[in-house]
Amino acid sequence: MKLALSIALAAAMSLAACGGKPSESECEKLVRHVIELEAAEAGGGAAPAAQRPELEQRKKSVFQAVGTGYCRDEMSVEQVTCGLEAKNLAELSTKCEQS
Repeated sequence: MKLALSIALAAAMSLAACGGKPSESECEKLVRHVIELEAAEAGGGAAPAAQRPELEQRKKSVFQAVGTGYCRDEMSVEQVTCGLEAKNLAELSTKCEQS
């Protein structure tokens, strides 16, 4: 999941940052949103109730590993907004790459 998340973020946000810088809160929301999209596409939404605590722990671990540094340092508010509006990873990479 970490590799796919990194690829999704890099592909979607490959443009140089322009405009204002996003806040820590905005970046946290984006990273968590991308993690949720990745988990959903990996079948996390269909996980049995007994496996959900483990899934949530994995999401927390990925968030801690990824952090918000790249978002804060390299992305614009417009890119973050686009990423937050994405409904899936394909939309994230195609739509937000152009923003």
